Amino acid sequence: MLELERMLITVRTYPNPSTKYIETVCTGGITDAGEWRRLYPVAHRYIDEDHKYRTFDIVEVKVRPGNDGRPETRRPEIATLKIQSHLEHWKDRVDCIKPTIFPSLEKMKMDKKTLAPVAVKEVLDFVAEKSNADWSVAQKEKMKQEGLFDPRKPLEKIPYDFRIIWRDQDNMEQKSLVISWEFCETWRKYKQRNYPDPIAKMREAWIDDRCGSDRDVSFFMGNAAQH
Repeated sequence: MLELERMLITVRTYPNPSTKYIETVCTGGITDAGEWRRLYPVAHRYIDEDHKYRTFDIVEVKVRPGNDGRPETRRPEIATLKIQSHLEHWKDRVDCIKPTIFPSLEKMKMDKKTLAPVAVKEVLDFVAEKSNADWSVAQKEKMKQEGLFDPRKPLEKIPYDFRIIWRDQDNMEQKSLVISWEFCETWRKYKQRNYPDPIAKMREAWIDDRCGSDRDVSFFMGNAAQH
C-alpha cells in the first residue's frame, strides 16, 4: 500500500552495484512527524533530473513498506518524487534533526532503531584501510548488465574502507565505517586534483574541520539488513 510522505533528505550512501536494481544508494531522511526513513533501493545516478534529490532537499514521495526487516525502510516510487525546497542554513537543518539525536549507540539500539543520529563526544582518529582497488568478479558481472533504456555509467571503486574512531556521550568508543556519498566523493575529488596525499587532505577537511572540537557533531548511524 502506497503512502505519501514528506521528508528532509539527510544522508546518501556511495552507490553499490546491483543485479536487480542496476546499482543501489541507501538514503536517509526525516519526516515531518520526526520519524526516520531509509529509502531503499534507489538507483540515484539513473533517475531523471526532475527526481534527482540532493542532501538537505525537502521531498514528497509515495512509499511502501520495505521488505528487509528494518522498521525505518521504505521502498520509494521515484516517479512520484517531487523536490519541494532545499534547506540552505545549518540552523534549519539542525532544528529538524536535533530532537531525534540519541546520546549513545547503545541507547539507539535499546530503542530498536536501525537508523538515527548519535551525538559525538569526541572524535579520536580517522583510519583509511586499503581495500580492493577494483570491483569483485561478481560485482563486475552486475555492472555489465545493461538496463532497458540507459547504458551503464562508469562507477569508480573506492580503494579504501574509511573508518572514524569516536566516543559517544556514554563515553563508549566506536569504530564506524563511513559510506556516505559526500565522504567518498571527497576522496575522488582530491585524487582527481592530484593532491600528494588525498587521505591527509580528507583528514584535514572532515576530522580537523567538520568534526573539530569546536563543533557540535552527530553521526548518522545505520545497520545493514540481516538478510
